[in-house]
Amino acid sequence: MLNAGYISIWIMVMAFILMTTGWSDFVGLSVKNRKWVLLALAICAALQLIEETFQIGAVHIHVFAGTILLMVISLLAMRGPLVWDSRGYLLICALLAGMIWGSVRKMYSVDPVFFWLDPLLDGPIVAGVLASAFSTKGQHQFTVLLFAGAAAELVHALLQKGVYEASIGSLQWWDSLWIAFAAARIISLLFLTVRTGVVRFIAIPWRNKGGSSPK
Repeated sequence: MLNAGYISIWIMVMAFILMTTGWSDFVGLSVKNRKWVLLALAICAALQLIEETFQIGAVHIHVFAGTILLMVISLLAMRGPLVWDSRGYLLICALLAGMIWGSVRKMYSVDPVFFWLDPLLDGPIVAGVLASAFSTKGQHQFTVLLFAGAAAELVHALLQKGVYEASIGSLQWWDSLWIAFAAARIISLLFLTVRTGVVRFIAIPWRNKGGSSPK
């Protein structure tokens, strides 16, 4: 069993290497105003040390300030003329993904025998697949998964019996989120590869027909 936070560090290092070596399209997180982005990330990292606990009935929710600020910033950064660029659409997608993610966690907590890959991986992977179905843009997927992760934690907590502690922004929470984001990017890249191959395959007869000399 890996220590909490190890997966997050590993995936973030891989993403940083790809982004700094010209492969940012694979990550899907393009950085335009690098100074402002670094400043925002530094503030979020500093505020991550602040933890507050709220209680809803028998559920104790631990919230990390840095994570909440990052969720707000990522949502405000979503702007565009298309419907799937809107914040309302992304929040609806996040709610749907979060409900399924939390339900999968609840199902495995009751009976962890029948699982696909691993009880700790299946929920994030399912959420990542859903995020890739909602949008192929990395920024959209990351925003959706941020809110889906929070929704999944709440759904899983509310489905429990007795006292339960939920955590939004913990190291384990971030591990799950980065696994979900990696799954979303892999699915999106596979889809784009297949689509490009199909388009080229369909275009081959037209190129051959256009290039042939008349008899």
